[in-house]
Amino acid sequence: MSPFQRFIVNIGWTTLGKAGVQVILFVISILLTRYLGKERLGDYATLLVVPVFIRLMTSFGFETLINKKLPELSIHDSSGAEGRYLIGRLLVFRFLITTVFCFLIYHFLSYYLDFINNPGLIDFRWALILYFFVIMVDSLLSTLFMTLLRFKTLAKTETFGSLLNLVFLIVFIRLDYGIYAVLYAYIISISITSVIYLVIARDQYLGPVKKPELDDMGHLAWVSYGIGFLGFGLMTQSDVLLMNFFKVDRADIGLYHLATGLGAAMAFLLAGVAPMALALFSETYAKDGIKSLGNLYCQIVGFAAYLTIPVYVFCVLNSSPLLGFIYGSTFLEGSRALAVYAAFAGIQTALGINFTVSTLYVIRRRDVAMRSTAESSVLNIALNLVLIPAYGMMGAVMATGFSMVYMVVRQLKVISTEMEIAPVFSIIAQCFLFCLIASVPPLILSGLDKGHLMINLPAYLMALVALLIVVKPFSDEQRQLILNIYPKLDNWSKWFFRTS
Repeated sequence: MSPFQRFIVNIGWTTLGKAGVQVILFVISILLTRYLGKERLGDYATLLVVPVFIRLMTSFGFETLINKKLPELSIHDSSGAEGRYLIGRLLVFRFLITTVFCFLIYHFLSYYLDFINNPGLIDFRWALILYFFVIMVDSLLSTLFMTLLRFKTLAKTETFGSLLNLVFLIVFIRLDYGIYAVLYAYIISISITSVIYLVIARDQYLGPVKKPELDDMGHLAWVSYGIGFLGFGLMTQSDVLLMNFFKVDRADIGLYHLATGLGAAMAFLLAGVAPMALALFSETYAKDGIKSLGNLYCQIVGFAAYLTIPVYVFCVLNSSPLLGFIYGSTFLEGSRALAVYAAFAGIQTALGINFTVSTLYVIRRRDVAMRSTAESSVLNIALNLVLIPAYGMMGAVMATGFSMVYMVVRQLKVISTEMEIAPVFSIIAQCFLFCLIASVPPLILSGLDKGHLMINLPAYLMALVALLIVVKPFSDEQRQLILNIYPKLDNWSKWFFRTS
């Protein structure tokens, strides 16, 4: 089975699993947003800056080491002893490092809260410490399953964890625990799924071990760590920190958190795909060289475009009906922020941000990955310092959006000098065109004051499907590739694939 066929096999499970998880997360989002309201949602966003930022400081590139080195070790050592050595050591180090930083959070959190003018949030200290601990452990374990391409297990476990989160959230909301309800519901559910991961994956860290050749492991880990650490300026948490510093209204911070969170969630069908792509890219480059890597890159990015661009285009053009229907009229003030952020995020995702850094790792241009991240991070912070005092929450949205697009364009420019990726841009442009055409009926309905999410969405989907049936944009070769993996799709696939 070719690398792309393996990608298609696993994308089915990851798409199914992430779709199920996303539905549950949408329900959770609706519950916590309506329950907390704009101001407490802003406080919740402010609290999340702490564990997310400390996670960046303490990751040390462990996840990237698993993505990049475990597939290579499995080729060189079929017994798995070298892989068990790597995973076992990383787990031990992760537990030790996390424990040390939990101690530091306890003692230094008050100084940070004084800096951002929110000393009253110190009451949440223990909740933040536990939140940080569970996300550190879960990150490493879920990455392991992605790298092993065990997406069926990952999908089932994540869905179970999301259901637990929802159940605990409902219970804690009924007890009226406030922000604690959201934090502890997540902490308990992630703790349970982490235990499940540890039990299922015990053969990956228990048993005979053999120390592998270190090669470039240390350098790879530090480059990955540097990219993550320097990328803090690109994260929405940095915007929240600066908005607090400039004393932006708590309700506006809540709207920003809602808009950016929902905008980022539009790419849920690609969640978990980046680690899988890194493993496949690494294996393909090691076996077949740069030309095969270029072909695989174009196939995967083109496929991913059709999974994400339709969602983003609909979100941008229907931000008000979307927010109003899901969260209520109270949050309609955030529709402009959602539309702007989703537009930038959609461009970045369509251009392949989920795969560019992985590709730079594989072709040994990690310095470019680090520099582009640092440049974009500095750009975002600089724009924030100018735009937030002038435009408040919308200034933060625009600053982050410009920086996101700059980073992916910078990375693509370097990748294009190493391998042929031009064919994928015509696929991306074609997909954008189809989605814009399919958006005409919903826009007409909205213009006639008949627009509603439950009307616009079916109209958009029917128009898009009808357009794809008429145009048949996919080749017979692509059809055969799909049918080799999913033969039951034969009767359906003929509508969208043109004959040779």
